[in-house]
Amino acid sequence: MTDLQTRLFGLIATTWGGILLYFYHSMRVQKYLAPNFHHYVLIGGIGILILGIYSVINPKEKKKTEEGCCGHDHEHEHDHEHEHGECGGCDHDHDEGHGPMITALLTIVPLVIAMTYTKDNLSNAGLTKKGLYDAPNLTNEADRPPFTREQLEKRVSRNEHNEFQLRMITPYYAAGDHQIQEIFEGLPVELEGRIAPEKVNNAKGDRLRIFRSIITCCAADLQPIGVSLLFEGETARPAKDDWVKAGGILTFETVNDKVLPLLKVREVVQAEEPYSEFRLRQ
Repeated sequence: MTDLQTRLFGLIATTWGGILLYFYHSMRVQKYLAPNFHHYVLIGGIGILILGIYSVINPKEKKKTEEGCCGHDHEHEHDHEHEHGECGGCDHDHDEGHGPMITALLTIVPLVIAMTYTKDNLSNAGLTKKGLYDAPNLTNEADRPPFTREQLEKRVSRNEHNEFQLRMITPYYAAGDHQIQEIFEGLPVELEGRIAPEKVNNAKGDRLRIFRSIITCCAADLQPIGVSLLFEGETARPAKDDWVKAGGILTFETVNDKVLPLLKVREVVQAEEPYSEFRLRQ
């Protein structure tokens, strides 16, 4: 590589490293990764930035060999005129592609545009594709809530209204197990999460959906877990994307032969959004 090529590719690396550090410092990274992975972004950004800066300020051009500028080892058994030109240029057809300058632009410009205009959250259409409105299914034993009321009362704290402060995943998976439904049916609970429109069994338009995002490591494996909110009377309704705590009575309903959790809302209040809205799958 020539000095120019090395510096251009160093510029690309510097840009990548700088963007990773920006995502870490600006906290945009919390929209893409689970908290325990954030330090990898910091470490990776620093490493790439150092590599890029070093390449920019200290390029090293490969020396041309005496055999020819193409670097091939040409063996000549007889003395004859070398037809490779003044610097030993090869007469092979070397495909140089579109050049390092175009490569740099094709890498950096889309990256900067994507970073500038990308919204750091899924649209409702994206959440729908991820399964926000799908019926719940039990997966493994570790995800199941307590099996007795006594275990529930020992393990789960309550708010000032004597409502059990449940994780969103608890009523979601309880809907897939008839024995557990009996424990939670009619239970006063509080759920915390983000608000989305309701698209299931909402002909009257008196419902919303509260959800949390469950992940293993990053947004690519995100699964939204949601519970339908039924508003009765004059209960104030939050806006889409608000982060709230919803208190009320947990029950279950059957829609198209599928059992779904339903919270009959007593009150919905604004809540402080946590550092990361992701909950680890485990």
